[in-house]
Amino acid sequence: MFKNFKFSITLFFVLIICSACQNVKDAETNGTIPLDEWSSLSEKGVALNWDDLKKYSFEDIGSGIYIRKYKIEGGHQLFITGKSLNDPPDKIYIVNENGKEVYLTQDNLSEFYKLR
Repeated sequence: MFKNFKFSITLFFVLIICSACQNVKDAETNGTIPLDEWSSLSEKGVALNWDDLKKYSFEDIGSGIYIRKYKIEGGHQLFITGKSLNDPPDKIYIVNENGKEVYLTQDNLSEFYKLR
């Protein structure tokens, strides 16, 4: 009986360690949006929606309205705002590392890529 108890405890700790390693890996892959992935996402322009970014971590800074802040590689930040997650976002804009806001329209995308 004591052997089974020791085996159960050992297995329990192994499972805890493995699950902790998995969480660290997920945090690393879902943190900052890489520029190459952002380039693909930005091709959607104003058709970009909430679900397109669900695999990335964000900071919810809204109060009474949804405002999500995502980090983009290179010190940029993506902001998406809207009244409901079921409707398309009202505003999508990037704040570059210098603090300049660039709204997500096809014309402004070329401006953003010049700023990189």
